[in-house]
Amino acid sequence: MVVIKKFENTIPVDFGDFELRYVVSDENLQRLVKLSEKADKAEETFKNLKGTIDDLKSILEFAKEIWIELFDEETFNKIYEYCNKSTIPTFIACIQAIRGLADEIPNLVNENTLTKYLSN
Repeated sequence: MVVIKKFENTIPVDFGDFELRYVVSDENLQRLVKLSEKADKAEETFKNLKGTIDDLKSILEFAKEIWIELFDEETFNKIYEYCNKSTIPTFIACIQAIRGLADEIPNLVNENTLTKYLSN
């Protein structure tokens, strides 16, 4: 009999009160690369904002779009509620999630992990 060990390919995104699990699939990796580029461009755009209500709406729409791309609309709603329906914390959490995921992905598959699985 051959026993296959399931490879853990999710990254926890911990909010303290709840945790999301980001599935590191090939499709999600491609999506994350595009979202990282989009977030970098948005940061440049957002530097020129003046803090108007319209600016807040733009930031919230951007954050919503990113959260939906990363997870789904239900997740966006949960995070927006968690951030007390406040745009800036929702946006900051979005950027932190993208950067954190990008930092964690190399830890999933590295030489030590592969060696561990190959040696068992």
